[in-house]
Amino acid sequence: MSRLRIAVVFGGMSSEHEVSLLSTASVLKNLSAEKYEIYPMGITKSGRWFFYPGSFDLIPTGEWELHPGCVPAVISPDSSVGGIVMMPQEGRCHIRKLDAVFPVLHGRFGEDGTIQGLFSLAGIPFVGADTLSSAVCMDKEVANSLLDNAGIIRTPWDVIYSENIDQPDSFLDRWEELFGYPMFIKPANSGSSVGVSKAANRESLKEAVKLAFRYDSKVLVEKAVFGKELECAVLGNEDPVASVVSEIAPVNEFYDYDAKYNTPSETFLPARIDSELSKKIQETSVKAYKLLGCSGMARVDFLFDEAASILYLNELNTIPGFTDISMYPKMTAASGIPYPRLLDRLIDLAIDKAASAKKGV
Repeated sequence: MSRLRIAVVFGGMSSEHEVSLLSTASVLKNLSAEKYEIYPMGITKSGRWFFYPGSFDLIPTGEWELHPGCVPAVISPDSSVGGIVMMPQEGRCHIRKLDAVFPVLHGRFGEDGTIQGLFSLAGIPFVGADTLSSAVCMDKEVANSLLDNAGIIRTPWDVIYSENIDQPDSFLDRWEELFGYPMFIKPANSGSSVGVSKAANRESLKEAVKLAFRYDSKVLVEKAVFGKELECAVLGNEDPVASVVSEIAPVNEFYDYDAKYNTPSETFLPARIDSELSKKIQETSVKAYKLLGCSGMARVDFLFDEAASILYLNELNTIPGFTDISMYPKMTAASGIPYPRLLDRLIDLAIDKAASAKKGV
């Protein structure tokens, strides 16, 4: 039986470039070389694309870019090509057909529908949500509005746009009245807690808004909710299933970038919650997943206010972390799907989704 030809696309131009490198090394090491002919495709921070033939161990450090075997290469948007165009400095360009693409890209230009649009134009099956769903889930203002409209409880929130940054006082007054301190401030389009701050007073709120605007043209402000941080993995296309629920106990004041990747937080799998709450989280996760049009996978994050007994959905991540310490593969493993089989399942889902779409055309 011939192997499936899979491109694993990594790196990218977002602020989460380094997280992608960590995730990619884990994915590549867990993909079966017997089942797949693997084509690692790296994107530098400046946006250059290369086919990378070297050791997977050089990817997390960024040393892969210096490998002498790197060849300029792109995934062609021309559907008649159906794969990678290699462009060596000497000699003719040549094509490598693909059966599927596994994007291991976090943040802008990787998780926001941009590259999903490229794969759709190319006619190549790809792992994860489609163009629209990726864009919707990445934009927290849009996702929040849809979730609110569906009656899924969200943390009270507001938004400010870049054109208002020079007149912030009216917004600060509004937020202090609506939310009180502390508040969380985050870019509307970002992940891995990049650009996220907790503000305890007006001065720190001003600085937090400035920081968030470094990463996006609109910024969300949310009321702080104190309680358990809970997560659920969802896997599937038309009939998605939810995993065992996990609990994060951040080592820092909140689950920021450092707590996720540099100083790992304490985790509980399964979470220290009763079966009724666990079931509610699983049901809400699937409901939100379907509402926002997700496919393949997503990690759904929650906050549970124990004092008020209120469950808040925080956000959906359509390309969750796949590092050695990431919770999505840990939750699916705890639900009976070990890491290598999870990757197989995601590739199968991508191919099935593309086949179903062709039937519907």
